[in-house]
Amino acid sequence: MQRLFSRVVVAGVALALVLMAVSSVALAQSYHRSNLVSNLTGKAKHTDALLKNPWGLAYGPGVPFWVSDEASGYSTLYDGAGNPQSLQVVIPPKSGTGPGTPTGIVYNGSQEFKIRNWASVFLFATFDGTISGWSMFNPSAALIGVTQARAVYTGLAITHKTTGNFLYAADAANNRVDMYDGSFNLVKSFTDSTIPAGFAPFGVQNIGGKLYVSYASTSGGTGGYIDIFKADGTFVKRFAHGAPLNQPWGFAVAPANFGPLSNTLLVSNNTKTGTINGLNLTTGKFVDTVKNSLGKPIF
Repeated sequence: MQRLFSRVVVAGVALALVLMAVSSVALAQSYHRSNLVSNLTGKAKHTDALLKNPWGLAYGPGVPFWVSDEASGYSTLYDGAGNPQSLQVVIPPKSGTGPGTPTGIVYNGSQEFKIRNWASVFLFATFDGTISGWSMFNPSAALIGVTQARAVYTGLAITHKTTGNFLYAADAANNRVDMYDGSFNLVKSFTDSTIPAGFAPFGVQNIGGKLYVSYASTSGGTGGYIDIFKADGTFVKRFAHGAPLNQPWGFAVAPANFGPLSNTLLVSNNTKTGTINGLNLTTGKFVDTVKNSLGKPIF
């Protein structure tokens, strides 16, 4: 499990590298990267010292982007232009006090996942196996709703229903996804037992009511797998495996106006020269890599 605990702080990484489709008469459609905010001065349009190893990003209707900063132990907020917002939220460790190691983050639009009778608006996972919730009960800090012994949570996903929602936490240390109900009760754990040894789930995302789970090498090796599960944890199918996957973690479905990669599943490779690759959302086949106007991959 060396890969899990060798936390490489991504200094200078921008919040949400904004990829904008641009067209030209002379050039095929391409993409442009804008560095919006960094923890290092001069690396982006804005600077925020707390933005260290930004791990997860989530947003809800009419609210800023929330980022979980694993190396600082905070969640920091930004508008669409990367301007830091005044609210800075401490995400606690298992002890319940001080900054922890936040990883996955999701927005909760329901009245479930209550802590001290307040519904959590944003939920955070941590490296030491906690899930915390933020509400206006305590705006400056999230409160712990789950503590799972020996778990290492690296990603979160959530269903979006009026009631009866579930929360899913990727546990890379135990090679499983833990499923919680709206009262933070552990419902079940599930995984794909056919994944080769040495791979574990790091990312999980709810896409169209199905759970997409990415498996990466725990030693930092190449390759990877993406599986699809039903909301109840039942295995559906292997979506993709092998190249170009290389430490696959993050997912996003590209909108219909996103140039050559419109309507694809964008998958980020979590390496120092990691690329973002578009996969056909139906077949899982590789479509292309996000590239600039020179046809070079954007890292």
